[in-house]
Amino acid sequence: MEKSDFQKELEYFDKVEEIIRNKLVKLQDDRGPLWERVLQERKEMWEDNRHLVRDFDDVIFLNTQETVVKLAEKQFEGNEIEIQRHIKMEKSPYFGRVDFRDEETGEADAVYIGIYSLAEKDSQDIYVVDWRAPISSMFYQFDAGPAWYEVSGYKNEVEITGKRQFRIEEGRFLSVYETNSSMYDDILGEALSEYSDQKLKVIVGSIQREQNAAIRSDTKHSCLVYGLAGSGKTSIGLHRLAYVLYCNRDTTKSENILILSNNNIFGAYISTILPDLGEKPAEQKVFADFLEIFLEDDLETEDYYSQLKALNGSFADERRRWIQVKYSWDMIQYCREYFATFSFQIPEIRYGEEILVIPEFIRSRLDAGHFSEFTSRYERLKFLVRRSIEDFFTLHKEEICKKIMEDSDILISEKEARLQCKRMLFEYIQSAENEIVRLNKLDSRRLAVEVFEKYLRQTGEEGQEAERLFCSLNRGRLLYEDALFYLFIKVLMGEVTPFSNIYHTVIDESQDYSLLQLYIIKQLLPRSSFTLLGDIYQTVNSVTTIQRYEDYEKIFGADLVRIRLSRCYRSSSDINALAFRLINEADRPIAEEYSYFDRTVHKPRYVICRDMFSCLVPILESLEKYHSIAIIADGEEDVLAVKSYLQEYKDAQLILSPDDEIRSRLVVIPLLLAKGLEFDAVILFNCIRSNEENAHMRRKVYLGCTRALHELYFVEKGVLPEELRECAPYMEVVESSSMC
Repeated sequence: MEKSDFQKELEYFDKVEEIIRNKLVKLQDDRGPLWERVLQERKEMWEDNRHLVRDFDDVIFLNTQETVVKLAEKQFEGNEIEIQRHIKMEKSPYFGRVDFRDEETGEADAVYIGIYSLAEKDSQDIYVVDWRAPISSMFYQFDAGPAWYEVSGYKNEVEITGKRQFRIEEGRFLSVYETNSSMYDDILGEALSEYSDQKLKVIVGSIQREQNAAIRSDTKHSCLVYGLAGSGKTSIGLHRLAYVLYCNRDTTKSENILILSNNNIFGAYISTILPDLGEKPAEQKVFADFLEIFLEDDLETEDYYSQLKALNGSFADERRRWIQVKYSWDMIQYCREYFATFSFQIPEIRYGEEILVIPEFIRSRLDAGHFSEFTSRYERLKFLVRRSIEDFFTLHKEEICKKIMEDSDILISEKEARLQCKRMLFEYIQSAENEIVRLNKLDSRRLAVEVFEKYLRQTGEEGQEAERLFCSLNRGRLLYEDALFYLFIKVLMGEVTPFSNIYHTVIDESQDYSLLQLYIIKQLLPRSSFTLLGDIYQTVNSVTTIQRYEDYEKIFGADLVRIRLSRCYRSSSDINALAFRLINEADRPIAEEYSYFDRTVHKPRYVICRDMFSCLVPILESLEKYHSIAIIADGEEDVLAVKSYLQEYKDAQLILSPDDEIRSRLVVIPLLLAKGLEFDAVILFNCIRSNEENAHMRRKVYLGCTRALHELYFVEKGVLPEELRECAPYMEVVESSSMC
């Protein structure tokens, strides 16, 4: 880059910084008056309020006062958001630039791209464009040459004449690169080499082409973003949420989006992404929240991680078998059909000798309606019964009133008789609805057992498991799979209120959800589109998880968009090489081509120790430069033992609960709770030998080693088992004597 160009970039940067500072001063000056207005409006609402609502005018007055207060609060909140945005912009206003020439007009132009847009109020000149804007897509999608961007369905064809990337930190202009050169990989490599902390980072400056396609996929459709560990799925999913908010800002706010994750550890890990992208935090849930919300208070439910521990234990074969039955697509289909064609018992309702409700007639009308859901059929049944009673009373109103007057012990007027007739109508309707409930015994616990028992009978299975489910529901203590099945039945019966205010949902580690869970989620979020993030190679059991990407279509339909991220960025080249070898088994090879970013540190080290604990402190001392380190063991017993040993040597945080939050530089954590997280360095403690008898041992080791960004250690008592001997060339074997 010529010196004059560099000087021009510095001048542009100074101009942008001046605009930001001026805006920030104005926003901060406005803060006090806006807050004073909020306080004043609240005070006036209280002092002028009509505390007793006497008529419709009082209702209108109260609504007007409340609207004024909310408007003042909204203006103050908007000002606060803008202040925070401009503070972040002052530190780093933009990261990229695209120069292009319009093919139609021949005019040359350039846009600077940042996390937020920036325009000068008086001149309306745009100095920085939001990374989510259509024109910004060219920065990620194209190199120099023909390109295009789309606005409102119109394709603008251009020729890119240059691209630049900037490094601006803490308000200081550090460097600028022409990104059509080999410098781009150097910039990315530098970013990937940075040390990690306990929060996921914004990556808008280094989004790759395939990642950009995933982020900008049609926001109205559900999409599955899949790829191996470290391909950026979680980052892309969260940046996609920011893109959804940008594209639908008139209809969708942060409170209309949801992030579903497996545990609250991960929730804390991703918590800053949306705020760092200038959006309010989205609601976060784990699936257990649905069980807590919708199951009765008298039911005690096993948690997800306890289920997984039980499935890894002895005597788990029988339980695995029944979980497979309850989670199966056949069972889901059977239950849906059962409730969609539920044969309701219909009461015969009489008025004297007259029949108000004829069951055969109601059934014929009900079946003719072709209602395909239990709730709609049930509501239709109540409507038909109510209409039959209303029709009878309308047709025979005069006769009924006359009879009321004749049967009364005292003289009553026609007006009073009509009122009594109306009360009688409501009583008949209420009585009929109560009779429908009584006849059909619409109790979700009873029906959960009934439908399960009928399914088992149809498939030729014994009914003992149905009896156990019956006892569990009566006792009020449910296994995790029973709780899911019971919630499923309640959903089919319409006993839960869906979240109709959620318009888009990200499901992280979606391969760890069963089809049953995904079906429940889809029903609970009927207005939502979905971004599903998954890697089937991170499934460590074949009972509760998705095994094929095609299975998602059973729940989300054949029009589910599938986007593969084919390159891995998180771990160093040596760690990725080992990870690829672990899952590329002879009998189950990786189905698609994947690659990884070339970033060499050194090979993973396989440390053989007779006393494994004695190796930990020397290894940890060699990792002092890193910001985040995890010692990961598969079993809780090993985790507790490691924590106990380190007590007198190192300050380590013990993570055992999915509700914990990582606060320490060094953590000791079980493998399953480490899912989705990343650390500068990882020590896998006894993860290989403790899983020698496990059919999913290779995937467990793959999951563990892909948590590491830069350095990876295996601490084991003996040499590699025969099953992993072909992985030896990807490791450096270290004897314990050289570590202690």
